[in-house]
Amino acid sequence: MVVLKNINFKYPKKKQFALSDISLSISPGEIFTLLGPNGAGKTTIIRILSGLIVPHQGEVLISDNDLQKREYQARKIIGLVLGDERTFYFRLSGAQNLEFFGGLYGIKRSLLKNKIYQALALVGLEKDANLQYMRYSTGMKKRLSMARALLHDPDVLLLDEPNSGVDPHSAKSIREIIFTLKEKNKTILLTTHDMEEAEKMSDRIAFLKKGRIIKVGKVDEYKKIIAKKTFEIEFNHLFNSRDNIVIRGMIDKIKEASHCESIEFIEQKIRIRYNGSFDMNRTLQIIGQSKFKISRTNTQEASLEDVFIKLAG
Repeated sequence: MVVLKNINFKYPKKKQFALSDISLSISPGEIFTLLGPNGAGKTTIIRILSGLIVPHQGEVLISDNDLQKREYQARKIIGLVLGDERTFYFRLSGAQNLEFFGGLYGIKRSLLKNKIYQALALVGLEKDANLQYMRYSTGMKKRLSMARALLHDPDVLLLDEPNSGVDPHSAKSIREIIFTLKEKNKTILLTTHDMEEAEKMSDRIAFLKKGRIIKVGKVDEYKKIIAKKTFEIEFNHLFNSRDNIVIRGMIDKIKEASHCESIEFIEQKIRIRYNGSFDMNRTLQIIGQSKFKISRTNTQEASLEDVFIKLAG
């Protein structure tokens, strides 16, 4: 559905290329996520795919339409949500804004009213259709951007940080919208800095660094990069300053005996990171020799955030 072949791009007055030899292929019905530190090239890819900027080299295909040779046909099947949205009219209502943009999309007036209602209903804004845009919250503005992107029923959705700056309730709502679109076999490309969101939503992830793709794969494939695990021990004890000596001694014994990578004490928890032959039984024996009672233990695999930090350097 979406193909990038050997894309190179450099912004004016910049010495380095923003994108170097980028090649990707995204399937119908796939949620494909771009991850990487600031300046890695994620938004540049979104802008190239939407036709806002033109690569210096390479080929962009949207459903077999070459974006440079068949731009009109390609852009007809793209819906775009930008992170720095500034194109809505503040004094118009949500519905009036969609009516204006629906006209730009070339949607027939006989169909437009119904399409506006459907788009607003999908993003949960039908009750706020007549509210002025200036009175929308950040989350409502993001959802209106989604509604506009869906007006013409595109096959491909390009979402640049759709949940940035929104509250947890709005973020959950937007995630549900994205999953609904996936069920309709829409192809979705998104960028995000929220590792938990990327882990929950992505079918595949491409990690970018300095304009180059470091890795493409599923979440489980990324986690294999780091075999590190975390063993967390929570105590049923209110610690005071007199306990510090005992805690330090206990931590020193665990370090010597259990082959852990790092260990820290935070509030009422000991958090042990290990990779390989960690002796969990010996650790629990050492803690059992103290006066502190364990209320809960928990083992966690490496997170996508751990992988991000490692790949980003």
